[in-house]
Amino acid sequence: MLSLLWDFMESSDSDEDSSSDEDHCREVVVRKARLHDVNSIANIFTSSFEYLDVEDRDWIEGVVRKRSKRARIYVAVVNNNVVGSILFYKKGDKAYIDAFAVDPRYRGMGIGRCLLSYVEKLLVGEGVEKLYLTVKNGNGAALGMYIKHGYRMASTVLILESPIDNPDNAYEAIQKPIRIAEIHEALKSKVKLLDTAIWTNFTWDVDNIIYKIIRRDQRNLIIYVGKRLAGVVTISSDKGKTVLERLAVSYYKPSESVNAIIEAVKSYIKKNALGKTIRIPVDSTKATLLRALVTAGFKITDSEYVLYKDLAERRERI
Repeated sequence: MLSLLWDFMESSDSDEDSSSDEDHCREVVVRKARLHDVNSIANIFTSSFEYLDVEDRDWIEGVVRKRSKRARIYVAVVNNNVVGSILFYKKGDKAYIDAFAVDPRYRGMGIGRCLLSYVEKLLVGEGVEKLYLTVKNGNGAALGMYIKHGYRMASTVLILESPIDNPDNAYEAIQKPIRIAEIHEALKSKVKLLDTAIWTNFTWDVDNIIYKIIRRDQRNLIIYVGKRLAGVVTISSDKGKTVLERLAVSYYKPSESVNAIIEAVKSYIKKNALGKTIRIPVDSTKATLLRALVTAGFKITDSEYVLYKDLAERRERI
């Protein structure tokens, strides 16, 4: 996806009188992104998100080329210029906004609100009941805007990091051998797994397809403790850090499972020289996993707010 799972949407669009929304939005054309929009979308995201990498232009093109109903990009157009873009994932009756930005030159004109409102109406028509998004800690303007427009707090995602060689590691003793296997296809398991971050429930299977389209390497790992599946991991490298884009742990003995996974992943990182630091996003509601990671020497370095809007309520008003 767009570089890292936890760097998402920052909006500086100011509010206008809601009574003028309908008239104002008539001047903004919102449509599904096309291939000739890719450079404009990439430029908007690059000017809005400091984390974006060069190869993310290929990612955007991959999403557009895929034409999936699960992952879609819509753009806002003013005077034939693409001035805003929103990327969202849909799964069943829920959806998740992954990236949302307006060209800095067009901010403060209500364009972001028009684009978001269009997507909300679109998803209502498709039967989506809840729409999720995240806001980085410290982006109070965006947080206030979303709350004002009907979004509610769901949880907080904590960003945890640890050096690969951490003297503070305090893993619980694992008596059985740990085995790690690298899988080149999307990871699938009949065993019920607990994802550490909300967005991976929406993104990870679609992302595997996009990675194939753009031919970018993605490492999918499956870890066992003895014969028991401990969990699955999807990893990528970013500026000397190994990011666990997906960490899904077995419900059976979750503390033992997460310890085995981290031990296996660190060994894999060293073997493949992928970086010196490991980073994991974990939802604050996953108390058992958080406790295991903090005990293992991980430190909380950042956080994001998870918000949601009940679109079912909007459907009832229509």
